[in-house]
Amino acid sequence: MELRHLRYFVAVAEQLHFRHAAEIVHVAQPALSQQIRQLEKELGVTLLERSRHQVRLTPAGKAFYESALGVLRQADQAAARARKVDSGDAGTIRIGFVSTAAIRVLPDGVKRLQKQVPAAEVELSELAAGEQIDGLYREQLDIGFVHAKLSRDVLGTRIVARDRLIAAVPDSSPLARCRRVDLRDLASWPAIMPAGHSSSGFYEQVRMAYQMAGVRPERVHYTRLLQTGLLLVAAGVGVSLVPESFQLIHVRGVAYKKLRVEPPLCEMVAAWRRDNASPLLARFVRCLPELG
Repeated sequence: MELRHLRYFVAVAEQLHFRHAAEIVHVAQPALSQQIRQLEKELGVTLLERSRHQVRLTPAGKAFYESALGVLRQADQAAARARKVDSGDAGTIRIGFVSTAAIRVLPDGVKRLQKQVPAAEVELSELAAGEQIDGLYREQLDIGFVHAKLSRDVLGTRIVARDRLIAAVPDSSPLARCRRVDLRDLASWPAIMPAGHSSSGFYEQVRMAYQMAGVRPERVHYTRLLQTGLLLVAAGVGVSLVPESFQLIHVRGVAYKKLRVEPPLCEMVAAWRRDNASPLLARFVRCLPELG
């Protein structure tokens, strides 16, 4: 039994006239009659009562008609969804991200995508950079957002944000009264830094900032999330270097200060597998900024 057999039968059941039904499904009337007989033979039941002047549905025919309509509706819906997914007008995109991406870059990109593709389903997973790269290689993610320099042999990449590093300091400390602070002044405070395994790229940028200033913090506390570090700063435990966009996160007890000597900009990179042919992924990438 094929879908065309169901379409033929539904046409006859609705028209109760073989010639009219044949015109609707664009087949010759004798061929249509033969297809219906083959369907009845395959099912082992009589679907239609035929006479010289009338065609009527049998009880079995009425039951089969209702079921056939449901099957055809599902088939049409499946075909329509397949076409939408193929054109990028529907589907699911799996996105990994580090916490810093959630401030501006990721939400803006998702909003643009959902405005363009209302039927898109977005799955978000906050993951460490290494976990995201692994997820991309295992095809468990479609795209990731990380602070890291990545090999381009398999992955396509795009710089989607550049941020200055600024200092988050306790607002009760003398540092909070300064317009700008020097990393040498921060070195006397415990540094609150992201753990290397959770945000390796950003950890390296913070470490290099201290190194370029020629100083080392007396003590380092490690956190998985930069936002956790802000809570520790508010409690007076130490100071933290964060992207400038973190000023959008208002935490009582934290003051944000520009650095007197600014280290290199902190880059956010979007990465995806080059061989991922998802049209929805391509549309999402086009929703992201491209900073070269």
